[in-house]
Amino acid sequence: MTIKLGVLALAGPDNGGTYQYTLSMLQALHHTSGLQITLYGDPQNPDLAELGYPICRFLESRAQQLTALIAHRMHVRLRDPFISEDVLLAPIYSLALLHTSKPFAYTLHDLQESYFPENFPWWRRIWRNQVYAILSGQARRVICESQYVKTDIARLFGVAKERIAVIAAPPLRQFMTDEPDDRLQAVRVRLLLPDNFLFYPAQFWVHKNHVRLIEAFREVVTEVPDLNLVLTGKKRDEYSIVMRAVSKFGLSDKVRHLGYVEQDDLHAIYKLAAALVMPSLFESVSIPIYEAFQVGTPVVASNILAIPEQVGDAGLLFDPRSVASIKDAILRIAKDPAAARQLGKKGQDRMSAMTPERYGAQLQDLLNEMR
Repeated sequence: MTIKLGVLALAGPDNGGTYQYTLSMLQALHHTSGLQITLYGDPQNPDLAELGYPICRFLESRAQQLTALIAHRMHVRLRDPFISEDVLLAPIYSLALLHTSKPFAYTLHDLQESYFPENFPWWRRIWRNQVYAILSGQARRVICESQYVKTDIARLFGVAKERIAVIAAPPLRQFMTDEPDDRLQAVRVRLLLPDNFLFYPAQFWVHKNHVRLIEAFREVVTEVPDLNLVLTGKKRDEYSIVMRAVSKFGLSDKVRHLGYVEQDDLHAIYKLAAALVMPSLFESVSIPIYEAFQVGTPVVASNILAIPEQVGDAGLLFDPRSVASIKDAILRIAKDPAAARQLGKKGQDRMSAMTPERYGAQLQDLLNEMR
């Protein structure tokens, strides 16, 4: 019997990791059977169109979300846009789900506002709490990517643990192919990449902890003077603060900011990097860590929340609030190439089990449970 599955693909490129997560889920659904899949999203999005699923135009503005939430609070049922489906899967939340009779699962990626309320205006904290609480109460299943987040969902919203599914999405497979050396060197020349560098791909959000990394890097280069730091991310949020720190510490010739980077170039940068450094103060799951693992790049990362669960023994962990701890972890990688290579191999081994096929099987089991 064929199941009609609607997938709410509402995330776009500006949603960062949530967008990558959505594409990973959609790729994995190619490895399922017995499903007639329709996407609800933007038919003009080339990434969605490339996947080959039929796309029903569905966009949800903040005003539409607010209307849906108010109507729900007033016990007014709005039109069900998913009436033709049997079951729904939402990799990013939609408040239209409050007005459907169809069983649905949605992904709750993190509850950062509970850990760092100062990073969110008061209205956004209230909004997120209300939305997550209501959707988690109505969802047949709530999906998350780590046991740490599962515990948070159960504790904060009273969701029974058997209704919370921990399913880690593999990163997109674009980093699994080998890059020829001439292609790598062409990227190095075009992007003016140094011979020896750490890589930190992240937006300049407060919790990404760039300034402490810069402070630690200043001390690192006194012992490893040929080491450099390469950053990505748009020039917004804390960008100017970070660049002032770079200038203040005399690191302008050691820190390179690339801005937005295309996926093909990103693959090459990972391959060329001496290590990925991930000093974030909050991550439910870090996609750059998985991307580094895919190509065998060593990882040094924060020891907070779900990252130790994600990294296991395939990377070095540090206290992201301690400049000394960040410095020491980087130096261990920078001064011991053999140990760095061993970590890179462990990362690749760790990724070998995270395939789209396995992810698809997990999603299929989840959907079968929801019927």
